[in-house]
Amino acid sequence: MTNNTITIPAQGENRPEGRGALAAYAYQQIRDQLIYCRYQGGERLVLRPLAVSLGLSPTPVREALLRLVSEQALVLDERNTACVPLTSRAVFLDIHGVREVLEERVTRDLAAHITPEQIAVLEDKHKAFIAAYAAGEPHATAVTNVHFHSTGASFSRLSVTVGLIRGLWARMGPIYAAANGLPTISPANPDHPHLQLIEAFRAGDADAAVRALKRDFMQAKEWLEPLLPH
Repeated sequence: MTNNTITIPAQGENRPEGRGALAAYAYQQIRDQLIYCRYQGGERLVLRPLAVSLGLSPTPVREALLRLVSEQALVLDERNTACVPLTSRAVFLDIHGVREVLEERVTRDLAAHITPEQIAVLEDKHKAFIAAYAAGEPHATAVTNVHFHSTGASFSRLSVTVGLIRGLWARMGPIYAAANGLPTISPANPDHPHLQLIEAFRAGDADAAVRALKRDFMQAKEWLEPLLPH
């Protein structure tokens, strides 16, 4: 497996106090690892080693894992160990379709209020995507693509919608993590949907931004669907 794509703080660093806060912290850390392609489908998240890596006791980590199981981001195996679910094409298409609807809402919101400074951040994220693609690294390409989309969502005012999207990304991250090929179109191509999306944001054109988003979703489907079992 490729190196982690997020940094877990060292034990004792930036730790909240109190059991509930620790469980919430563990939940956020583990969910971020799922979102940012740390795990592939079928991987087991063994409690004690995971707790050590987070610098926490097992109790709040267990609570976090069970919360993620309740959200269908994880499942329990026959030994009651949390595992990343394997995703079929049918489930992927279901998640993909719901994401497209929700991310259209976020895209329209961004087109109405995104700032030039935020657009510049998105441009930097896309440059990282280009670099990973040019290096021929499927995992890094997947991660930088997720960073582009998650950064854009973080600029939205629709906090409830973004929360729902992040829950779906926790299911998508392991799919991207297993990607063993590159997208069908280079992100350096001037016609790439990310670049079209950025230009639409710059113009404040919500309809053009949504068209770019839909093209991006179509290309993601072409990239990922063949990798999944029926």
